[in-house]
Amino acid sequence: MPKTPSVILRNMLAKHQIELLDIYRFKDHDLVRIKLPIANKVYLVKVGKHITDLASDEDYEQVVKTILNALKPEEEKSKESKKK
Repeated sequence: MPKTPSVILRNMLAKHQIELLDIYRFKDHDLVRIKLPIANKVYLVKVGKHITDLASDEDYEQVVKTILNALKPEEEKSKESKKK
C-alpha cells in the first residue's frame, strides 16, 4: 500500500524525535504543526512548498531541514535557560 506524503514526512520527522500533528494548506505554502515530545512544546513552521507536491526523497529531506532549522533557535534558548 503506497504511503501518503504526510505519512512519509511523519516517519522522517520521527527519526529526529519530532511528532507531526497537522498540515495546514494555504494558496502558496503549507504550515506544519509539530510537537517536540522532549520539550513538550508545539510549534508552527512555514514550509515554502505544499507537502502533497513533494515528489522525491530530496524534497522531503529539504522540508525536514527547514523544520529543523526553524527549531534551532528554540533549542539554543532552552539550553541557555538550563545553564542558569
